[in-house]
Formats: sequence, structure tokens, C-alpha cells
Amino acid sequence: MSLVQRLANTARVALEARRQRRVPFLPPDEIERLQRERLGQIVRHAWETVPFWRAAMDERRLTPADFQTVEDLKRLPLIDGQLVRQRRAELRSSVVPDDRAAALKSSGSAAGVPRIVHWDFDSQLYKLAWAERDRPVLLELAGKGWGQHQLWIFPEVSTSLGLRRWWDRRVVVPRGLAHREQMSPDLPFEAWIERLGASRPDVVFSYGSAAERFFRWLAATGRSAPLPRVWVYGGDGMSPAWRARAEERGCRILSTYQSVEAGRIGFECERRDGFHLNVDLCPVRVVDRAGQDVEPGASGEVVVSNLVNRATVLFNLRTGDRAALVPEPCPCGRTLPLLSELEGRTWETIRRTDGVELGSTDFLIALKNEVAFALQVQIAHPEEGRIVWRVVPAPGSDPVEAVRRLEARTREVLGPGGSAAVELVDEIPPEPSGKWRLVVRE
Repeated sequence: MSLVQRLANTARVALEARRQRRVPFLPPDEIERLQRERLGQIVRHAWETVPFWRAAMDERRLTPADFQTVEDLKRLPLIDGQLVRQRRAELRSSVVPDDRAAALKSSGSAAGVPRIVHWDFDSQLYKLAWAERDRPVLLELAGKGWGQHQLWIFPEVSTSLGLRRWWDRRVVVPRGLAHREQMSPDLPFEAWIERLGASRPDVVFSYGSAAERFFRWLAATGRSAPLPRVWVYGGDGMSPAWRARAEERGCRILSTYQSVEAGRIGFECERRDGFHLNVDLCPVRVVDRAGQDVEPGASGEVVVSNLVNRATVLFNLRTGDRAALVPEPCPCGRTLPLLSELEGRTWETIRRTDGVELGSTDFLIALKNEVAFALQVQIAHPEEGRIVWRVVPAPGSDPVEAVRRLEARTREVLGPGGSAAVELVDEIPPEPSGKWRLVVRE
């Protein structure tokens, strides 16, 4: 792309970014107006150019005029990642050619099979501007804006690095704004310490599972590291216990909530008590297993609708994430609604012997003392009331006694008749995406 085009793109993003900084503090009726405006545009676009949604509306005898608020999206079917993968062509707009779209690859989640989602050029570009909604949070926690030094710990195949490179080829970023370095998460943790010491980053970005593994290793080995002021994670989870342990070391932990399909769904504010939802870009519902909305405060599966992407158009997408809508406003003053911390994935729920389901995060919290000896864990959950732990024990731990306690406590949590076993392993390999899956079903 020519320098003139890159400068023009930069000017567009900069102008939009100025508008976006104030959106989190707008009156709720103004945010709703923005939401309705985007809803009307995307629904008409879908009806006119996207075969899947035209067929769904025709089947239900709906037209774009029937969608006045995002509540009306409930009249369309729920979809999931498997459908997105299988019917990718039907979800693509006929008026956005491939050369005007970016093809992003998701990690595949439960199925482990990547899926491709196309974003139109403008929406992909404006993601930079929409990030201005939460950039002030990072600046405040890091205590530094201009000249910020960042270390990105992601595999080469990660979507995060792919997006960054896409933007770098299309906009001009002042050299002094931020200095970015990249490191593979596959390196030994001794190499992480060495790189942190040499780079002295203000901020580190990584997957949540990678961050947790590192802080577990530091605790188990008694090592110290020159940590950044802020560690930002996304992509997968970091347990509350290890977020707290990291903060005890003076490293503030910040999480992002985004996906290939929906973009930037929400962000944590300075309080870090949940995610402020960008509902004018991506409205959120929380549903039960039957797909019915649950009451605010009740846990369920997060469902999103993307109101900005014109290439692959997605409404009512079941994300697989478990969370709850928080009924109270956040004391920080932002008016965007709040979602609780993520409670794990729907396919990572643990079923007790009485049929009650526990989110993977709640399950780990119940067993946090018993798994403290582990560098890394994975839970095989083949059937109700049965768990097989895969554990990489920490150096110097007493695995025999630790295994006995973990098995006994797991049986208590699972309920009468529960079955628990522990397999000690040398390593738990990541998925091709570089993430570590907590719960597997085999």
C-alpha cells in the first residue's frame, strides 16, 4: 500500500478515535441511538446481500423494517461456531469481495477446527479507533503513554500478531508512540526472565493460559522476574487465584474480551471487576441451554451480534463463554453495561454426580489449595461425576501427598459416588493456536 494511502487511512482512524474516547461515558439513550442506527444499516445489508440471513428473514416473513431495536434480533435463529464454519459462504456478503476484506482465522474453540471469518476493510481498520475506548485504562495503569515499551508473547500464528501486522501495513504509527517486541511463548521460562530483564517492558500482552503458567512457575521455583507494570491477557482465561498472586508481585493484570467473530466485545476499566460492553458495536445477550434469556445477575452463555462487519455477517452467535450481565452500574462512571468476569466455556463445565453444573473457574476456585503444587493442569471429564487430572508437578513438591489430597477433595466437590484420578505428566502441549485448553472431554 502506498504511503499516500497509508496516511489517508491514518487520518481517518485518528478522526474516528477522537470520537470513540467519549463513547463509554455517553448517556445511555445516546448509546442506544448509535446501536439502533448500526442495527438498521447491518440488517438491511444482510437482507440484501447475505444469503443465510435473507433466507432466515424470508422464512419468518421478516423485513428490515421489523428490526427497530436489538431485541428484535431474537426473532432470528441462534447460530454457533460449527454453523459459521460449515456455512461460511452463505454468511458472506455478495458485495464485499475478498480483495476488500481481511480473512481472520479463529482457534476453533471446542471443536479444535479453525474457522475463517472475513472482515470488510473499513471495519478492520476502525478496530484501531474503537480500541480508544479502553486505551485510557491501560495508560493509567501503566503510568506511561508516549514511548510505551510493549512485549507481545504470542506464537507466530496468533490472530493478535496477524492483526497488528495488517494494521502496520495500512497506517502510519509514530515511531515514538510505542516500541513493540515479540517473543514466542514456547521458550523456557528462564528465557522469559532474561527477555523481561533485557527489554524492561511497561506492558506485556499474552494469552491468559500462558501468563498463568509463568506465574505458577515463578511461585513453584521461588524465582523472581523483572515484571512489567501491567500484564494484559486475552484469548483464553487466567484463574482469579493466579491473577491475585501476580498482583501480589506488583504486576497489575488487565483482561480484554474480544473474538475473531465479534471483534472487541468489552473491556475492563480501572476497577477490573468485569467487562464494559461495547453494545453499540456488538450487543450481548446471556442465555440458558435452551437459548432463552436469563435474568440479569444469572449465569449463562454469552450471545453476540456483530453490528459493524459487512463481510461475514453474524447475528445471535453463541460464543461458548459463560458469564452474567451485572444489573448495577459500574462506579467508574462509564455508562456501557457491565458483564461479569468470564466463568469459563460452556464445554468446560464440570457436571457433579447430582447433575449440577460448575463452571471451570468455580471448579478451580473450589480446589485452588489442592492444585497449588502444580505448574500446569488439565482436566479430562469424560462423563458426569468423573474427573481425571493431568498435572505437571512443580519442582520440589511432594506429588504423592499432593495427589492424595487432590483426588480426595475432587471427590468431595463432585458429590457422592464421584470418581477422581490424577496422572502426573512432564508437559501438557498447547493447541496449534498456542492456547492451552483447560477441560477436555475424551
